[in-house]
Amino acid sequence: MESRRDHVEEAIDEITGKVHLPPCQIACPIGEDIQRTNVMISLLPLDTDKAYHQIIKIGDEIYEKNPLFTICSYICGLCEKECNYKDQTGAVRRKMLKRFLTDYYLPYLETKPSLPSPTKEKVAVIGAGPSGLMCAYMLSKKGYQVTILERGPTLGGALGYIPRYRLPKDIIDITLNNLVRIAHIKVALGASAGNGGKSLDDLKNEGYQAIFIATGTLLPRPLTIERELVTQADLEGVIFGLNLLSDVNQGKVPPQLFQGKKVIVVGGGNVAFDVARTARRLGEDVSLVCLECQDKSSKDGIPADVEEIEGGSEEGLRITYSRGVEEIIGQDGKFNKIKCPRCISVFDETGFNPKFDRNDVIYLEGDVLLITIGQAWERTLFQQEDLLNERGKLDIAQLTLMSNRKPGVFIGGDVRQIGFAAEAMRDGMIAAESIDRYLTGKDLKAGREIDYERAAIPKRMDYQPQPELIWAPAEERLNFEPFEKGFTLEEAVNEAIRCLYCGPCKSCKACVALELQPEIPEIEVNQERCRGCGICLALCPYDATKLEQFEKGLTLVINDLKCKRCGVCVSACPSEAITIKDKLEETIAKVYATL
Repeated sequence: MESRRDHVEEAIDEITGKVHLPPCQIACPIGEDIQRTNVMISLLPLDTDKAYHQIIKIGDEIYEKNPLFTICSYICGLCEKECNYKDQTGAVRRKMLKRFLTDYYLPYLETKPSLPSPTKEKVAVIGAGPSGLMCAYMLSKKGYQVTILERGPTLGGALGYIPRYRLPKDIIDITLNNLVRIAHIKVALGASAGNGGKSLDDLKNEGYQAIFIATGTLLPRPLTIERELVTQADLEGVIFGLNLLSDVNQGKVPPQLFQGKKVIVVGGGNVAFDVARTARRLGEDVSLVCLECQDKSSKDGIPADVEEIEGGSEEGLRITYSRGVEEIIGQDGKFNKIKCPRCISVFDETGFNPKFDRNDVIYLEGDVLLITIGQAWERTLFQQEDLLNERGKLDIAQLTLMSNRKPGVFIGGDVRQIGFAAEAMRDGMIAAESIDRYLTGKDLKAGREIDYERAAIPKRMDYQPQPELIWAPAEERLNFEPFEKGFTLEEAVNEAIRCLYCGPCKSCKACVALELQPEIPEIEVNQERCRGCGICLALCPYDATKLEQFEKGLTLVINDLKCKRCGVCVSACPSEAITIKDKLEETIAKVYATL
């Protein structure tokens, strides 16, 4: 694999020592080769039968790094938040491009060949969420025998809380069932660790040489105001939103649960909107109240994604911004209303630390209160195993995720830091690498601190418009069926073409993988011919050219990291001083020979 000419390489800036990449790829916790696979999609033939095998090949490339990409194609979009296009006409819709691939790749997963059977040491993974699954898969690829212990009845962890209209159950089931099949991962459902379950010593006595703990954050966080617990959360009608999501996905909730009732959701994140939009599908009158303000550009702006806010509003969700909950008020043992002071700031120099104007108060009346302000982690296992420091925090090395108190024990995922699914998956990748180094006696830290620099946006006369997301009308989508229309083959190709391919050629090499050329060509400047006129500087869309002073005068220097070998400078140079040393003529001759 390493010797293949189409294998991507790190593009390191010789001056800064940083790895030069497109910002989308830096933002992706998994490090998917986004530019490379976008190029591949852009060159698909527009005939489905002819495109099929190439689509599967692209899916295989992504699967190598991200075996959960079929799930990410429904719930993730972190790369889009940093796309160079976002401030022009809108980010390239990478999530939708991956969902297009998923339409073809998911059925193929059922027949995808397994990895070689693992023969190395046994490793235990506690928790079958995104972090644990990713760690198990990566370890199996390295040849380790992995067993996942999951206290719940199913795989997926927090994925099981995502509403079905966002992430259909069959996408989860097919992806995860085939992941454990392909990677020869053993799974023990209903098997807990700590708190009456197996101890870490028990696992070591069973022959496990390393342990990764990724138990997640499945405990709802109670309401507080200025660090004080808000009382009366035990009134009838007060429910944790996370519990509602779980019950709905398990089929425990009647379809008209909130019919004729006024529902209030507390929270401003994506999970709060999941809860509010779920409640709207179970009733008619749903509102949401949050600490944050409406302006997402503010440091105190609402954290939920724009699509969630717009979608919820279309479905009739009413939002009250910049309000906290000071008091839950009941009547005859049932929830009746909440007292909401104005929130004047959410963050200060210390971080999350809301401040309120107690003289500016409103009351919101309702029948049901759904508290969805975050999650917390179950501490029992970590306390019993002495994995916490004196301040009650996890005592781990952040670079390697190994416990500072118990060598061979690694901790990651949401239990370490609450975030997106892809961020938990990154912890699984980090832990797998650390475990491999630990078991093979290698330095756990060497070469793992990497600094990145973002590739700039290429210059264009104009930028292509972002395609609109197509949703079913609000009145038709108040159910739990997916309502977002995916890309057709032609739409996927057109959107992939919109990608600006900002990153270096050597970290992409899609043209080599597709056999459009045998290797990334060298580009040379004949200093004897160059007159330093600067025409190439004015025309280069990638800012890859500059003039430097040499003995004979100003001469062109080309930045290999930025140059895309597009040939604009070659054709414009009046002195014919620039040469791309490719095999274009030979390639053209070969193509003609096949016609």
